[in-house]
Amino acid sequence: MTFGSKAAFRAARERCGISQKMLADRFGNAVMTVKRWEKPGEAEAPADVQAWLGHMLDLHIQAVESALDAVDEMTETQGHAPNHVDLLYYRSQEHYDRYGRDKGDYAIANARSREVAAILETQGIEARFKYPEDDEAGFQRLANTR
Repeated sequence: MTFGSKAAFRAARERCGISQKMLADRFGNAVMTVKRWEKPGEAEAPADVQAWLGHMLDLHIQAVESALDAVDEMTETQGHAPNHVDLLYYRSQEHYDRYGRDKGDYAIANARSREVAAILETQGIEARFKYPEDDEAGFQRLANTR
């Protein structure tokens, strides 16, 4: 995948919760290199970086759609939309490593939760962010939605 502009590249990176440092580390570059990829008049990101970011964006969209599908199923089962939906949120990578479902990055998981919340709120459904330890039983339900 190639992005139509440097702004689109940056927007995709930020939407996915990927920092410039995360991207630089992933490809063995300096953060300044990533900054140049996003700066007008500078070199474009290499094709492998753009392909990886495109893949991460696809995964992000799929995860958000999956969460929204789960809300649609709740609506169907209950006969009405829920008043609110609880979304997991993590304080740090250590926190995610302790409670998360995979070896992913907490910033990516949190970006997905923020996007789900924004979409739900446009539908009149309140999004309530919760740390996993706020409600252990609820966390287990939320963590097993895939």
